[in-house]
Amino acid sequence: MNHYDLSVETGRRHYYSSSQGPFYNANNIFMFYGGGERGQTVENVIRALRRGEGIQHVHGERGSGKTMLSLVISDRLKHRFNTIRYDIPEISASLLLRHLLIELLPQKADLISAQQAQEGAEQGAIDTALDGILQQLEQPQPATFKPFVLIIDSQAEADPETVRILEALCRVRVNDRAVLHCVMFHRVSEQAARSVNAHAASAQQDNHHWLRRLTLAEINEYLKHHMMLFDFNRRDLFTREMAYFIADRSEGVFRSINTLARNAFTIANLEDADKLSMSHLLMAGLPPRPEPSTRAGFLSRHRGQLVALLGTCVVGWATLAVILLK
Repeated sequence: MNHYDLSVETGRRHYYSSSQGPFYNANNIFMFYGGGERGQTVENVIRALRRGEGIQHVHGERGSGKTMLSLVISDRLKHRFNTIRYDIPEISASLLLRHLLIELLPQKADLISAQQAQEGAEQGAIDTALDGILQQLEQPQPATFKPFVLIIDSQAEADPETVRILEALCRVRVNDRAVLHCVMFHRVSEQAARSVNAHAASAQQDNHHWLRRLTLAEINEYLKHHMMLFDFNRRDLFTREMAYFIADRSEGVFRSINTLARNAFTIANLEDADKLSMSHLLMAGLPPRPEPSTRAGFLSRHRGQLVALLGTCVVGWATLAVILLK
């Protein structure tokens, strides 16, 4: 078969639209795309951690690749750090300390119970748990000791009390070395993400790293990157016209790009098509059908008042007619 033929043979069509097909990366670090300054962000965070520059903050909107980036950072650090991941949707001082007690001080994990972690522990219990963790971290360590790195990838934003605890933990030093480092991933709004794209030059500063949206050229490269890793012979499956359409619909957000490409592959498979085409992308990019409104219309909601008003008008006109006839 010609390597430059963009068709997908019948025996492989189903595979292309299955859960194992392209753009179903499921946070597979081998599919990591370093473009859009993602690779540079990884290097900057790792460099800052090795220098002990304090808490590192990574900001990105929903679908910008924060979880993938956190997994890549964890993999890169696994030989020099003991990684602790916190990927619970909610975050609070109680939940964080409960998580750290289990990881660092399991024999005293009951200092904050699971119920207290969910409902919010008293300040006394929080201080006691924090003191216990600090004492554990301050213990003399062998020369082969690997410091900890806490990676927080939560949907919620940390409150001031949680930040205070993290700063206290990151200040602990043994033999002039930081014992615990931290990388926090923050979700930002779409408006903030667009602002980052407009001011990309000043986005990385003071231990804060911003994940911007991809440009058209980067989207074209990203599509080729994914297809090449999935099937080298199909690396040029997406034409520039198709990449432009995906860029327009996705606005450069990883999550939207992946969803659009997956849906296009599924439609092509349902049509038993020989190759992915622009028409499949057009169908995949159609806006969703609007939900029918469950709220009653104006007439339905004010039926009684309208009937009363109409009756009053009829009576009024009848009275006026009688008066005029007299």
